[in-house]
Amino acid sequence: MTKVTALGSADAFNSAGRGHTCWLIEDDRGVCAVDFGATALMALKRLGREPNGIDAVHFTHLHGDHIGGWPFLLVDAVYREKRVRPLVASGPPGTRERLQQLWSACYARAADKPLPFELTVHEMQAGETARLAGREVRAFAAQHATPPDVALSLRIGGLAFTGDTGVIADGLLDGARLLCAECTHAAGTDSRHLSWDQLKDVKIPMLLAHLGEEARKRLHPRDGVVICDDLTAWTGSSS
Repeated sequence: MTKVTALGSADAFNSAGRGHTCWLIEDDRGVCAVDFGATALMALKRLGREPNGIDAVHFTHLHGDHIGGWPFLLVDAVYREKRVRPLVASGPPGTRERLQQLWSACYARAADKPLPFELTVHEMQAGETARLAGREVRAFAAQHATPPDVALSLRIGGLAFTGDTGVIADGLLDGARLLCAECTHAAGTDSRHLSWDQLKDVKIPMLLAHLGEEARKRLHPRDGVVICDDLTAWTGSSS
């Protein structure tokens, strides 16, 4: 069985007082996260989970509400947990440099020293598949970033993650058992973010997060669709 928890359910503006984007995946292969926004460590601890249990963090893109929790994950690992277990990170081109810059900007003296655990950063292009921390991760092109920056949607087993995007990537939902989707808008179209109008005809179960203020007010759960709050969880088969 697989458990997926929305550690954060709001957009970049913390609409309705909720947290930034982070999806936590737990199953018999271990624990990983998709994105790790600035509030993710706090949410993880509210959930009663130890950060040391996370094997990998897979970033869809490099905006602050999706990567802002990285330095807090590292500082907790170095100074509180005394982590020695390896950690894997993945993301689009530029991820390695951006994560190091963020770590250095927040904790310069700590960033000058080697980490006491092995950190592997794998940069992915759209169309690439990689085996990372025991899971197959497939990258799809998302419509969100301004070139040369790249944004991705991801498939991890039977779980599909839109990241932030103006359209659902071709092939992302093929064979998927669950879609974890951003739904910034209640209606209409936006070249960089999805709305309910673009998601309402999806036929597989969905968890909707990255919710803007209007989406939060106007959308309501229905069969197969969960409107997430922080710490909303889904349990089922991902294969």
